Amino acid sequence: MNADILFTIWLSEYKFFEPFFQIISTRLFSFSLLFLFSIYFFIKKKFWIFVFIILAILVGDFLGALLKEILSEERPCFGNNGKLLISEGILESLCGEQKTGMPSNHALNFFLFTSLFFLIERNLLITFFLILISILVGLSRVFLIKHFLSQVIMGSAIGLIFGVLFYEIYKRIIKKWTFQ
Repeated sequence: MNADILFTIWLSEYKFFEPFFQIISTRLFSFSLLFLFSIYFFIKKKFWIFVFIILAILVGDFLGALLKEILSEERPCFGNNGKLLISEGILESLCGEQKTGMPSNHALNFFLFTSLFFLIERNLLITFFLILISILVGLSRVFLIKHFLSQVIMGSAIGLIFGVLFYEIYKRIIKKWTFQ
């Protein structure tokens, strides 16, 4: 067995995490966080920064989806890995034939948001909170057998890289337009 499968099997033993991981992996959770941050940026009179971050996430999500198509890597619930997880009693059934595992867009989007927030705002307390949430969202994708750990790590790394690239765009263009 490879390290991805072993980690998935190990993490699945902690069933008490399931309700928590189910919640933080939902769109409702993501949109609730975005709503809270829209209020944060509105109060700070930096709403255009929030709009820029949302646009960056949309572009990052699109590029992540494009990478999924190019890399065409199986999710853990497909093929032989899925059959192994079924035999271990971790998975009930295979989940289809689409090969859209690499990278995890959840991890990509959360780490993109976190890195952009930190680079623009430099608020360590909120950034620490965002890093913790990003890590937990990534782990939720492994626990829920949507991705392998390697796919989450790759999504996280791509999100951080995109965050730095979008920050460079922010510094060169957006910051000048908003007179900050």
